[in-house]
Amino acid sequence: MSSSRILFSIVSSVLICGLLGWKVLNWRSGSGSLQFPNQPIQVVVPYSAGGGTDTFVRIIEKSIAANEKFTQPFVILNQPGGGSTIGGRYVLGSRPDGYRLLCNNDALIAAQLAGIANFGYEELTPVAQLGTMSLVLIVREDSPYQGLRSLLEAAKENPNSVRFGADIGSPAYFYAKELEETSPGSRFNYISTGGGQKRYSHILGGHLDVGIFSVGEFVGYRSPEGTPKDQNIKAITILTAERNLGVPEVPTATEQGFAIDNGNSYYWFAPKGTPQAAVDKLREILDAARQDPTVVAELKKLSITPDYRFGEELDRYLRVKKESLKRFAVSPPSGLPDFPAWIIGIVLCLAALVFLKYGRNHIKISDTDYGGSKLAILIVAILLTYIICLQLGVSYVYATIPAIFLIGINLAEWNKQKLLPVAQLSILFSLGSEFVFTVIFSVPLP
Repeated sequence: MSSSRILFSIVSSVLICGLLGWKVLNWRSGSGSLQFPNQPIQVVVPYSAGGGTDTFVRIIEKSIAANEKFTQPFVILNQPGGGSTIGGRYVLGSRPDGYRLLCNNDALIAAQLAGIANFGYEELTPVAQLGTMSLVLIVREDSPYQGLRSLLEAAKENPNSVRFGADIGSPAYFYAKELEETSPGSRFNYISTGGGQKRYSHILGGHLDVGIFSVGEFVGYRSPEGTPKDQNIKAITILTAERNLGVPEVPTATEQGFAIDNGNSYYWFAPKGTPQAAVDKLREILDAARQDPTVVAELKKLSITPDYRFGEELDRYLRVKKESLKRFAVSPPSGLPDFPAWIIGIVLCLAALVFLKYGRNHIKISDTDYGGSKLAILIVAILLTYIICLQLGVSYVYATIPAIFLIGINLAEWNKQKLLPVAQLSILFSLGSEFVFTVIFSVPLP
């Protein structure tokens, strides 16, 4: 063995021992509640940056970052789409180690009841409820509907004539259905509009008659006093049982004779099976953040009530919330093909055709071409297996080491003299990249 190979082997062994020591310390400390967390915690927000949930999470994240008691940051990952289901599925399939959380609101319950998602909060571990948005019904200021009663009477006298901005399956849709229930015979014409900015624009433009907004959104969108009425908005009721200090002039639905008490709550979830020690520590972190005077002030500006629930109380709250909305569940579309099954079937059929056409002709291919083709196919197979393993929740290190080793040793044509260097390189790269990403750049890995 040459001196350069010996030096490489020694240096690699020393680095590997150091990284293994770091890994073992992380593993041991991660198994106990006192040392958790020992790496950044990723918070998945299933909406675009700048939205209500994203703004809320960033307020909490800043408090945690400023608290010297907590040495590990929260890293926010926005994964919008699918009515918040894309981000939800990402956390659903994550390792249950406490290092990846989901922050969502009642949309998680609504999406399941609407058939948009085939999973609900039951498939996750509830960590805590932190904060509830008060909701208001807004109309254009010159609208003929200056109160909840006149709105519902119009929806009763002329069903489907009142244009209500609410995406089917969203929390707003379910809350609107509850409003209909309080006035038998009332029926709204539901129009999907997307986010709050679009609903606001549609109301000002006369394309919608009414929409549901958080108090914070309403205050932000409302124009100053003196603005022409056809260019401004007005809140005709608040859906919580008590008036909100942010808009004390807005009467509750109960005051107007309709028994409604609804708010849109923020929940923090971890993957199912997350150790209780990690869940308890996460609750401690969130509890400390909610009591931060800066957080209290920021949430007050947004008219978010700092409600806090966990454990059995939170489980009961979620059950009651889901039961109250279940009667308005939307039947999922029927008759649609199983697209994943069709795609898998087509791929298998194509693979079978390729095998039948070329599988028996391998003798006609020269040794060089056959060897190159075989190696290329093998490497592609290894990479596909590697990707599948990561998707199934296999640890980054445990999936990367064998993948790099198999690719490297095949490229080295299974030369026995290269077994040790390739093995060292695969271990060193896997542990080293994990250290760089998680410790230096604060990027959590699968």
